[in-house]
Amino acid sequence: MRIYSFETLPSTQLWLVERIADASVEIPCAVITEKQTEGIGSRENRWVGKCGNFFASIALSQSHLPDDLPLTSASIYFAYLMKMSLKNLGSETWVKWPNDLYLQERKIGGCITMKKGQTIVAGIGVNIADAPHDYGVLDVKTSPLELLETFLENVKKTPSWKQIFSNFRLEFENSKNFQTHMGQETLDLREAVLQNDGSLIIGKRRVVSLR
Repeated sequence: MRIYSFETLPSTQLWLVERIADASVEIPCAVITEKQTEGIGSRENRWVGKCGNFFASIALSQSHLPDDLPLTSASIYFAYLMKMSLKNLGSETWVKWPNDLYLQERKIGGCITMKKGQTIVAGIGVNIADAPHDYGVLDVKTSPLELLETFLENVKKTPSWKQIFSNFRLEFENSKNFQTHMGQETLDLREAVLQNDGSLIIGKRRVVSLR
């Protein structure tokens, strides 16, 4: 898989989306930057940070994803692959539903996915060197490129959704200590019941991750 590398980009995810639109990159591919100034975060927030943190996106054909993956849970899938990559390096990171990377009670990163035609673009940010106030920093030493290469190795293995979900389900109880946001709405996860497709039942309502 080709890796495009930059010193600065507004957003690795938007860079890939634009290149997919004009067919100037070959899928699959990845892009990484030392500094990101207008990264995409949850609820239209920005994910930005200093040099030394991890800012990357990958583009995969939908046909390269496991057959049993619900596309509405693609962010869970890729976030968990990143968690596995961090675990390979010795980290205690866990995934908060649906797309956040946490270390104990502090967010250290997250994953946003979008579908463009038959291509899935996953953007991931991880605080490996520096973090804003109230956020956490990764608990192991690594470089952005080393982390990307470890992540891509896990992506290439194409674990099934069933494999990923069986592990994600075990740590879902951690998510119940938090809230999540869907649009402008805040949802309490204490009574949430995780479904096999990655969605939640909260009361009588089904909540799907579309990030």
